[in-house]
This record gives sequence, structure tokens and C-alpha cells, in this order.
Amino acid sequence: MSEKIIISPLDWGLGHTTRCSPIIRSYLEKGAEVEIASAISHKNFFAQEFPNLVWHEAPAYDIKYPQYGWQMPFWIFSHIPHIKKIMREENKWLSSMCEKQKYTLVISDNRFGFFCRKIKSIYITHQLRIAFPKPFTIFEKIGESWHKNIMKNFDEIWVPDYEEFPSLAGKLSHPSYKSKKIKYIGPLSRLDLRAPVPSKKYDILALISGPEPHRSAFEKYAIKFLSEKPGNHCIVRGLPNETEIPNLPFPAFNHLGAADLREIILASKEVLCRSGYSTIMDLALLKAKAIFVPTPGQTEQEYLASLHLPSFIGVALHNGDASFNI
Repeated sequence: MSEKIIISPLDWGLGHTTRCSPIIRSYLEKGAEVEIASAISHKNFFAQEFPNLVWHEAPAYDIKYPQYGWQMPFWIFSHIPHIKKIMREENKWLSSMCEKQKYTLVISDNRFGFFCRKIKSIYITHQLRIAFPKPFTIFEKIGESWHKNIMKNFDEIWVPDYEEFPSLAGKLSHPSYKSKKIKYIGPLSRLDLRAPVPSKKYDILALISGPEPHRSAFEKYAIKFLSEKPGNHCIVRGLPNETEIPNLPFPAFNHLGAADLREIILASKEVLCRSGYSTIMDLALLKAKAIFVPTPGQTEQEYLASLHLPSFIGVALHNGDASFNI
């Protein structure tokens, strides 16, 4: 009897969603039956990537980051009740689904409450240790303990990184404790390395990603940045649900499938992007040159950008234009 799996990513940007793709493909190749659960905002992504798979609407965390980076520590504490509420809702929803659908395996990408006590449940994360802003690093131990407590509900913890430090996520994927549940499965990317490498066509590719309002702010900054730079450029807006494309002085795409995204990254001399972990895994696979613009207040992205400054060839760390609050 083949496995029947349900997999669900956290709806904070597209990163958690895109890195589920190689896991889904791996189980499909093994003959497993895979069903997908996600927030409605990510339905179109999965419909394009896996049009033949069953999709379910799961409760959405629907997180919108604060406008200014300095607000992040206060924002986190203020949203704890909301996060706990969604955890209860998704756990209740999943328990009902497991009774009806008879799943044999549950896979959660950073969804805290997406587990079933009667079925083997796997949790995917690269943040075993949560980075805090410099004035608050003393609280990192508390954050690590909080996440460790969340992960007690899962049978295995899959870390999409290398076991040897510093790997791609550095201290984030290497906590201060040891656990037999933790399994390093290597970086995950939906981009295929086996296809031919195209010739360089663009000078800079802007990859826009992340939750609002920072996605829109970064897009505004990227358009200004590319418009002022001589050369051939293009932009991928990170909007799989959008149909209208703005009139810009360079090619623009709302969203690209894996094959097209891989080709356009390899056809670009540099990639202007956020330093989200899923993006870093993709760029590392393709050995692409990066210009990182961390999301304001996201200490994780600031840490990852600084960590990879020496290793990404031609990388630069841009603080951006303060007027855009990118």
C-alpha cells in the first residue's frame, strides 16, 4: 500500500511554498499519493506547479509585517495570541481531514500546529535557532526554547541544510542542543540543475518576494534601482495570482514556473533580491551572483545576507533607499 501524504507550507511569503516542490516531486516519483493544503493566496502557485494534485484550503496565518523595521520586536509579541489561535484552528482542521482522508504521513513546512498525534508528522524548518536584533540577542535562548517546545509535537524535524557548520543557514540551523529528531536533508530547490545553461541576456534580474507591505515597497525600490542603472534588466514580481503587468522600461513577469525561473536567473549577470533562505538555496544551487536587500526588521535575512557576503561571487549588501522603507 502506497503512502498517502498531506503537505502544507506556512503562508509567510512564497519561500516556504516553493521549497515544498522538490519534496512533493520526490514522493510522487516514489509512487506516493500526495495532497496539498495551503492558504488560498498560494493556490495558484500549486495549481501551476502540480495541476493534477488535490488541493485543500487550510487556515491562513495571514501575517502582514509592520511598516518599519524597528517595530518588529513589539509586533512579534503583539501577534502571539493570533498565532496561537491559528495553531488551534489548523490542528483542528487537520485532525478532521486525517479522519476523513486516512493520510499516512503529515508534512508541515513551518506550520506550528499542522500535526496529527495519530499519524507520523514531520516538521520542516531551517530556523532551529531564531535570530534576534542585536539589542535583543539575549533573548535568542528564549526563542530557541520556544521553537523547541513547538517541535515536540512532531516525530521528525527536517532541516533543509547541510549538517556541517556553517552550511547555508549558519547558526540558524545549528541549535545549542542535540536531538535525535533532527535530520539534515540538504538544501531544497525547485530549480533543475540538469538543463542547459543559457547565455547571459540580462545585466540585473530583480526577484521580488515576501509578505506585504514589504513586497510592494521592495518592488517600488527595484523599479527605481533598475531604471537608473544602464543595461538590460528584468523583474519577476512574485505575484502568482496577478494577471495585469505594469508598463515598465524593461521586461516584467508576475510569476514564473521553475524551468523559466531557472533560465532567467542563469541568463542574468546579477540578481537583486531579498536574502530569504529559499532564495539563497536557489541561488547557491545555480551559483548565481546576488545583490541582497534584507527585509527591514527581519533579523534572519540580515544575518543570512552578512553570512553569505564572502561566498556569493560579486555579492553586495544594499541598505536601500530609506524613503521606500524597503
